[in-house]
Amino acid sequence: MRVWLVTAAEPIPSDGVRPMRFMGLARALAGRGHEVTLWTQTFFHHTKRHRFPADTEYEAEGYRVVALRAFGYQRNVSLRRYASHWRFAQRLADEMPRRAAPDVVVASLPPLDTVAAVADYCAGRGVPFVVDVIDPWPDVFVDLLPPAVRSVGRMLSAPLSRRARRIFTRAHSVTALSEQYVGWARRLAAPREVAARVFYPAADIEAFDRLAAAQAPAPEAGPLRVVYAGALGRAYDLDCVIDCARLLASDDGPAACFLIAGDGPERERLERRAAGLGNVEFLGWLDAAALARLLASGDVSVACYRPGATQTVTYKLFEYLAARLPVVCSLEGEMGAMIRREGVGASYRAGDFADLAQVLRKLAADRDELGRMASRARRFAEASGDARRVYGGMAGFVEEAARPGTEEAVA
Repeated sequence: MRVWLVTAAEPIPSDGVRPMRFMGLARALAGRGHEVTLWTQTFFHHTKRHRFPADTEYEAEGYRVVALRAFGYQRNVSLRRYASHWRFAQRLADEMPRRAAPDVVVASLPPLDTVAAVADYCAGRGVPFVVDVIDPWPDVFVDLLPPAVRSVGRMLSAPLSRRARRIFTRAHSVTALSEQYVGWARRLAAPREVAARVFYPAADIEAFDRLAAAQAPAPEAGPLRVVYAGALGRAYDLDCVIDCARLLASDDGPAACFLIAGDGPERERLERRAAGLGNVEFLGWLDAAALARLLASGDVSVACYRPGATQTVTYKLFEYLAARLPVVCSLEGEMGAMIRREGVGASYRAGDFADLAQVLRKLAADRDELGRMASRARRFAEASGDARRVYGGMAGFVEEAARPGTEEAVA
């Protein structure tokens, strides 16, 4: 079977970074004997740089990568970014017809432009396509607006909403990061019933175990080792974490020390904010092996999002849980509920450093319960968030979409 995967923003093998969703799916499909092509652009969203100076193709990990030259941009919210999406969609529309047609296409949403280009291509050739919902554009932007102006935001984004609705009325089926996103897609597809399934953002547990094998376990005594690993940007509320550290530093023997791994535009400002705190350490960017060792050395992790954050289930969840790190999370929705239901962490009020400090003090005071949480964390990661299981299941779902006799998409 010939399968195309289309993504504007995810990593590819030559990036040398942690594999994410489409690399995991490409590996799973190739491992099942399919001919896989991963379409993307030369510009890499995460580094804000072009990978290649011109269109590039190469083979890696058993599948083919096609990177098309499009526009770059420096800011996530900018006209230049939307011009980049439009250009990549235009390039796809030009290049896809030059190849032998696939049996099925999976397209990552966002952006709308590229998925619409895939929908047009597939509708003209009777090829089923699957939409993988990473973020519910454009609704996610409207939800970020103050309540008083959301009605204006909905009015201004109405053309984009109509485009999203047309995509889902034409899609064969839907995959998504969360139940909430599946529900969103089904509402847009209504009244048509669309097959849909959740595949959580998964962690490569086998690779983590291999890389972390030499790390000694964290000491049972001493301050709680709290780990954050990720981007140092505005999306994450590390100000709250640093203020929590300052509060705990005033305790008689701090209850926790904070290990912050990663880099980003907010790093210098955050380091200045944490100046003088002996219980905060910035580790910078870590390669995969160093990151695995850090996670294995921790006692607990923090998933710190700002008040009003719209994320549902994030990659951090299963990366932390796979390392036996209970997760202290500020998200109130699906991810927070999952953590509480499975007994693999705790919640705190977003933006409330005193509440975060209280949660960490409680965990530090009951190491036996923390150990039980760690065991449950690993079991839950193995059952629901292991990359081989998750992307193997997603590959099976894609195979089903390509099977003759399954529901036809609306032209």
